[in-house]
Amino acid sequence: MRRDRTLPPSSMSLQLTTRCRYRSGVTSDSEATSDRTSTNVVHDEPRFGGDRSMTGRVAVIAGVGDGIGAAAALALAADGADLVLGARDEDRLERVAERVRSLGRSVRTVRTDITDSVQARRLVDTAVEAFGRLDAVVNVAASSGPPAPVEHFDAETFRRSFEVNVIGTLQVSSAAVPHLRATGGGAIVQISALSAHTRLPTLADYTASKSALVTASLTLANEVGRDGIRVNVVVPGYTAGEGLDRYLDAQAERRGITRAEVDAQILRSSALRRFPDPSDMAEAVLYLASERSRAVTGQLLHVNAGEWMP
Repeated sequence: MRRDRTLPPSSMSLQLTTRCRYRSGVTSDSEATSDRTSTNVVHDEPRFGGDRSMTGRVAVIAGVGDGIGAAAALALAADGADLVLGARDEDRLERVAERVRSLGRSVRTVRTDITDSVQARRLVDTAVEAFGRLDAVVNVAASSGPPAPVEHFDAETFRRSFEVNVIGTLQVSSAAVPHLRATGGGAIVQISALSAHTRLPTLADYTASKSALVTASLTLANEVGRDGIRVNVVVPGYTAGEGLDRYLDAQAERRGITRAEVDAQILRSSALRRFPDPSDMAEAVLYLASERSRAVTGQLLHVNAGEWMP
């Protein structure tokens, strides 16, 4: 059975509300004292935005869920961008769109399955039809099968992960290139995963597809740079939220130790002794989508609190 919304820990994130003050669970070994430390977050005021460098700009986000996709939408909107949001879940799309509107920005929603080339192109075209331009595309949509060793290779599991994580993402990206070129340049931001670099066991379909996405994206950066189009990749590590909670709870049960012990073991390998949250990923997306990164292309930006260093 496929579980497209159950992603590996390097992409796990949380449900967002309209407010954004975060609590990231344990931040040091000494805090890991309870049997279970939630990595969920608390939200107060939007902390995004600053120089409003996205004012007058239009961005498309493909794969708007309740975690990184929603956080990216809020970050871009708070910085002045109007948005086109795509996902398969219309209710979720509308929830995020309402948050964007509350920040005073215009937004369109398009129910989209990015594995369908027609739908992927329609999502991107909507930006130009609605707002007259396109400045940035953020690809967040992802799929992963149930954990399994490569020894038990399942072709359909791999096929589905590659259809979403590589083919679907590249369909959105390629559809965006002519519009970005017409604007005079812009940005494509992909979301990969730390597990593509650490090769976590039992996640081969996901890690292989994310590795392929990185390679294709850096190739694209080399191809379209002459047009002023920048292509970069955000690489999340463990990301605080309900998905990570479920994963760490399962790890604790499997290993016969407490959840706090699991947290402490992971955090000992993190230089900053904390789990990043979706707002941290959103800040990275905002940087790469805006003119703040005007001289940056073909790069991987790791956001993992120092859990892994290249």
